[in-house]
Amino acid sequence: MPPELTPDQVLRVIAALEAAWADNDDALATLMRGGPSETPLAALVAQYGASRVQTTILVITGITKLNGAALDEAMAQFRQGLVAHMTSVALSGMSGWAATAAEDVRATGDLARHVLRTLLSLVADGDDPESVRALFAHLRADAVARL
Repeated sequence: MPPELTPDQVLRVIAALEAAWADNDDALATLMRGGPSETPLAALVAQYGASRVQTTILVITGITKLNGAALDEAMAQFRQGLVAHMTSVALSGMSGWAATAAEDVRATGDLARHVLRTLLSLVADGDDPESVRALFAHLRADAVARL
């Protein structure tokens, strides 16, 4: 799993996902402005997307409920399976996309929309506005709980 983002970085990413979903390039451009030592927003979006996708898959499969030897065995089987392989391929694509997005608002917005659609595909039956709002509420609540 990628290293965890700080709560501030997570909230910035969630704001970027919301701006991308609303097709608000001005808000996205504002969120992309950062100091010279800050990680580019596209990289944060890809890292957050990877972390959430991996966590969500482990929850869906029930692996997160296991402990000890059962957890070790389930993780070993999971890592050898097709789902883990396909997830790895998709997440590698997001990382590559983030690297090429640099300071391009449109490319960063496209990446954010892709991450959002990926998360929605795991937790909802589509991208209707209610599902999207519910996902954003869940993501924000989870981020705030980690403050």
